[in-house]
Amino acid sequence: MLGQSYTADSGPPPPPQRTPPELFIDSNILVLILAGMIYGGFVAFRRMKAKSILD
Repeated sequence: MLGQSYTADSGPPPPPQRTPPELFIDSNILVLILAGMIYGGFVAFRRMKAKSILD
């Protein structure tokens, strides 16, 4: 009893704080959204142009 330390009262040490690695998509989500909007506009324009040629 006399040989025990008081560190046992504090419990185990906390686990190390590890953050997950940042993915490429996480940092460039706005670029991907912008690219999707540009591509969507291109597809819509192409369909509109093809429809007017058929009429």
